[in-house]
Amino acid sequence: MKRSAEELIEEISDFLVVYLKSGKVGLNSFIEKTDLEISNLDQLLQIHFLMQEEVKEFVRELPALIRRFKTSTTLKQDTYHGKIKGQVNWPRTINERLSKNARDRSIFAVNERNREYAIKENQVLLELLQVLDTILFHVIDNKHYEKYTWFQEWKNLKLVVRQILTKNVYLSRVSKDQAKVTDRMVIDTLKHRNPLYRRAAFLLHQYREIREGEMSEEDIRHLLRETFIFPEEESVLFELYWVVRLIETNTKKAQLNILDGKNNLVAEWEDETYLHKIYHDSDGSSELNFSVSTKEIANHYHPFLDRKLASQQHAAKLAHQFFEKGFDSSMYWRGRPDIIVEMYNKEDYQLRKVVIGEVKHTTSRDYAITGLRELLDYTTFAKNKSGEYFEDAGNVPIMGMLFTDRVTSGNGEEVSLVLKEINEKVVHVSI
Repeated sequence: MKRSAEELIEEISDFLVVYLKSGKVGLNSFIEKTDLEISNLDQLLQIHFLMQEEVKEFVRELPALIRRFKTSTTLKQDTYHGKIKGQVNWPRTINERLSKNARDRSIFAVNERNREYAIKENQVLLELLQVLDTILFHVIDNKHYEKYTWFQEWKNLKLVVRQILTKNVYLSRVSKDQAKVTDRMVIDTLKHRNPLYRRAAFLLHQYREIREGEMSEEDIRHLLRETFIFPEEESVLFELYWVVRLIETNTKKAQLNILDGKNNLVAEWEDETYLHKIYHDSDGSSELNFSVSTKEIANHYHPFLDRKLASQQHAAKLAHQFFEKGFDSSMYWRGRPDIIVEMYNKEDYQLRKVVIGEVKHTTSRDYAITGLRELLDYTTFAKNKSGEYFEDAGNVPIMGMLFTDRVTSGNGEEVSLVLKEINEKVVHVSI
């Protein structure tokens, strides 16, 4: 039986808690392979905020709560000639006339009462609603998320947010004088007697903490469950599991990276001899090349290869003709392994060893064999930066690791090896 997502999360979440709380873990390459239609950890954290029950409950009750909208009144004193605007302050009027012109009866001192809308409580409320509106209408793809059960309620709640934010006349006046909402303003509003403002401040404070990585261990486990269980992408979680296991097995001092989406470098660490770099869903650094061009193939005559290249060129021509869009026909084969570990000599920073991992979340022998075939393609066709096959160059050993769930052999015995330093060219590792 395959390991469940809950079991995998339980095993690796302790490792990730430290890094997620410090904002130093890059899950981007894993997130991109899920069905969430998001590209980075920041977007995931915003979705995590939306899914909090307190957030949904606040928006449900917002139409009733907004009726308790608060303003403040300020008293302004001014002097007018020939007109009266506000309540006349007769003692001050007499004094003004005596000091300026006792015979001028057009001088009036008045008290004007002005309503202030942009008080700090309303600034906090406005920012929270703007945060929700931005996530719901700009950050995430609403149409995509509507197929998920956990998003169904937001189909109506998002309209509540938009309606109040754009149609409420009081909030529109607050937005005219909108200022930066400081953490002190939020903390002060947490003590407000009006539940509209107290709850808004609580949620905005929570949102800021989530974005800054100040999350509890349970929050982080919840976040991982949302990411890999709701979209039913347990195979991606299985890849994350093995990346974490490889790091844990080899070091206690890994520096996990915030990924930039370019090369998916997950982490780096050093031992006495080597600098290690581990990549996920990547073709690695510029030291590696996992591609074979059609030009390279064309240099070798074989009836099958000739027909294959002719078929590819014909397909590219028809694609332009029928669909006005082509495809890259310059590559015959291109690879992107699940895991790559590059090992560099610390003294001269020369590449000394490469480990390539293929991950299959399966207990099926047939699917495991498919993974083995893919892994051998990677180890066989891997080239160095000069375009030579590593196997031919012979100066950098290539090791292949096939990661699966518990796969049994023909006689029913488990096929597995303990994860450790192994010198064989290709090994199979399972849990």
